[in-house]
Amino acid sequence: IKNSITVTSPNGGENWDIGSSQNITWTNTSGVINVNIEYSTNNGMSWTTVATGLPAIVGSYTWIVPPPASTNCLVRVMDFMMAFIGDTSNATFTISTPMPPSITVNAPNGGENWAIGSSQNITWTYTGVTHVDIDYSTDGGSTWTSVATNIASSGTYAWTVPSTASTNCLVRVLDHSMASVGDTSNAAFTISISSKSRFCYNKYSFKKS
Repeated sequence: IKNSITVTSPNGGENWDIGSSQNITWTNTSGVINVNIEYSTNNGMSWTTVATGLPAIVGSYTWIVPPPASTNCLVRVMDFMMAFIGDTSNATFTISTPMPPSITVNAPNGGENWAIGSSQNITWTYTGVTHVDIDYSTDGGSTWTSVATNIASSGTYAWTVPSTASTNCLVRVLDHSMASVGDTSNAAFTISISSKSRFCYNKYSFKKS
């Protein structure tokens, strides 16, 4: 049986962000003892060393993806002693510049009327954010009160609307690890007394003496 190596990842079509941790993987026959790994960003015209003399049996190497960005990337894994034994990605993959972290509040985003005590979904879209803090304000952002801290950024949070009525309310969602990344409602929304609460208030507050 001839000695051989087969690259299994990246093998074409992947999109790996600069700075991310990715596994280069391969399979090999028992006769291959150690391997070298190289990568190309110009479809194989030139190659850069990733690692040398790795135990082939491991079959995996954790790679911190370097710049520059390119859509014409390849990886090859070769026998340490006999470079003609090896394999290259079947097709090109992409090394991309990661999107900067961002958060956009979708709701409440201005004009909503949420009743005290009701359950409402605070929603947001995000990129590159794992955990968030949520705050609300009833005075247009002059002061803020915490809703939730260090929760997974799932894009939605069920909020029981608090008991402070106001027409000048805002919600903000911030990256827990980087408070400079975040977003606030585009305009004010209203927290109002529900009709049921108003009825009870009127009933018990304005009894005839």
